[in-house]
Amino acid sequence: MIISRKNIRGFWLKLHLILALIFGLLFAVLGLTGSSNVFYYELREWGLPKPVKENTQAALPLDAILQSVKAQHPQRNGGWSFLLPGYGAEYLLVEYPRPEETREKLFAPLEILIDPYTGQVADQRFWGQSVPSMLYELHAALMLGELGKNVGLIGFKFVSGLGAALFVLCLSGLYLWWPRNGKFKQALTVKHRARPERLCYDMHKIFGFYGSLILLILAFTGFSFAYSDVFLPIVRLFSPVDDEHLHESKLNSVRAEATKSALTISEILAIADRVFPNAELRMVNTPDGADGVFMVAKRQLGEANRKRPRSKVWIDQYNGKVLAVQDPNRFTSGETFFNVLWPLHDGQALGIVGRIVWCCVGFIPLGLYVTGILWWLYKGRKKQLV
Repeated sequence: MIISRKNIRGFWLKLHLILALIFGLLFAVLGLTGSSNVFYYELREWGLPKPVKENTQAALPLDAILQSVKAQHPQRNGGWSFLLPGYGAEYLLVEYPRPEETREKLFAPLEILIDPYTGQVADQRFWGQSVPSMLYELHAALMLGELGKNVGLIGFKFVSGLGAALFVLCLSGLYLWWPRNGKFKQALTVKHRARPERLCYDMHKIFGFYGSLILLILAFTGFSFAYSDVFLPIVRLFSPVDDEHLHESKLNSVRAEATKSALTISEILAIADRVFPNAELRMVNTPDGADGVFMVAKRQLGEANRKRPRSKVWIDQYNGKVLAVQDPNRFTSGETFFNVLWPLHDGQALGIVGRIVWCCVGFIPLGLYVTGILWWLYKGRKKQLV
């Protein structure tokens, strides 16, 4: 049996249509929520007054803020996480990862926004109680995490799996768009005074072509979040990847004396500064229990992930011993590949320009869905009239 170009094109056209009809609306929702997520931290602070800073006033020490937070939440004995201001956020974000009130949900930390200069609480709520976090949850797991951890995990894997469908949809669209007569200029313009059906067709092609590269990146990186193991054997053919790079090991502090107290955050930061002396402090996790450890994340120059970088130090809370270090400058090519997937997905790898572009591209799936459906309906009506 001879497979003609017409048959091949017909196959890709049917596949493109089927994927679009089944998942098109979901892709539109994920695109719009993804646009919101690009500026999650800015939206989280929307409507709040700017932090009060007097002249050259320095930010309060994290030890003082931790003491204040613990006094307000004496029942929370686990570890706290501090995300410092910067990159669009003006408040210090303090998180309690596993509050008792939301323990049944997949992900629902307590989020507290604190003025870094006065220590005053500007906002406090659980994840999922603010519009930005609801949109984020919708994008990540279709809000199924609200129904429980297991259901939320299914939702997360389903959304990640949609990345494969989007990838095929984009590739098939590019194949169908490719002008067989070599008239690329015509394929990238809207016909003057075109009828509605032709206008929908031209707009669909233009949306698809100009958004295809970034949509392919979003599809690939989104799929990798739940299915990185699919790529791991392939990447390891070219470069080694340490298992600890993908899954942080459990580290414990050793308390030599029963009366020995934990070090302060300031003391821990001084130790981390010796490991990464010229890096910007971005995040601190306090020990989760008596045998927990401190984790300090700093951003070295050139790191793609700007808000939550991967230059990390794990430190014993009692003796200050450095238990582990993660340095992106020492990553293998394979480890670097996995490290850039997240900052590529939300655009922060390219700075504010990348985030703006990524935000705009998030509207393209909606444009593709509307123009594609309209064109399909126009074609169906035309066939009925013939």
